[in-house]
Amino acid sequence: MSEFKQKKSLGQHFLTDKNIVAKIAKLAEIEKDEPVWEIGPGKGILTTELLAYNCQLTCFELDRTLFPILEEKFGKKINLVKQDILKADWQQYFAKQKLKIVANLPYQITSPFLFKVAQFSQQFSLVVVMIQKEVAKRIQAGAGSKDYGPLSLKMQYYFEPKYQFTVKPHVFVPPPKVDSAVISLKPRENRPELEDEKFFWRVVETAFGQRRKMLRRNLRQLTSQENLFKIQNNPIDLRRRGETLSEAEFIQLYKALKSL
Repeated sequence: MSEFKQKKSLGQHFLTDKNIVAKIAKLAEIEKDEPVWEIGPGKGILTTELLAYNCQLTCFELDRTLFPILEEKFGKKINLVKQDILKADWQQYFAKQKLKIVANLPYQITSPFLFKVAQFSQQFSLVVVMIQKEVAKRIQAGAGSKDYGPLSLKMQYYFEPKYQFTVKPHVFVPPPKVDSAVISLKPRENRPELEDEKFFWRVVETAFGQRRKMLRRNLRQLTSQENLFKIQNNPIDLRRRGETLSEAEFIQLYKALKSL
């Protein structure tokens, strides 16, 4: 077998510390025969740990040079899906019961992957992933902070995010230039019901379109100046910036715009 070489284009940083791998797997509280997805298994250090829990493991891997390594190491112990997770038909791989995701995510897919996880949040019982520390901070950020944005709102709307621990660069080969963090996402119970979720997220994204602009300026993309005048102080002062609004205030704003 030819020698494997890491690919910068795929954001490959392989974890080498088995203690950290064990901590990640333990956080997932995997039960026997439970369906689990791993994204970007690489050479299989986390895969080996997950299989020790006797789960039904599906691994999504994009790099074709890793296929023979994974097949030789694990054979039929895993269901190896040779596809980009962002392009795969997720519904094809859903099980009858809820799934868990446990992964050391490739950095460049972090945000689009998490947005897709939010889209199918009802299919997952728990998500435990290692991501860039800066993204983990954004996920947990509250209104008014510089890290707060659509990703914060979306993750907190669908999940209860928890920052578990920081991972330093030296435990990877090659080492990344930034710290990483392991977070867990547990589906949120009793989240607010929205009649039109799609429109709600349009309101959120538009409000953050130009962070330094007031709401009344950004929201012109959604409705007329005349309509905005009708709701300019009821329920939300449109001279505020999107980054200052809490989830509850965004819901008030969405309802006001929806009623126009």
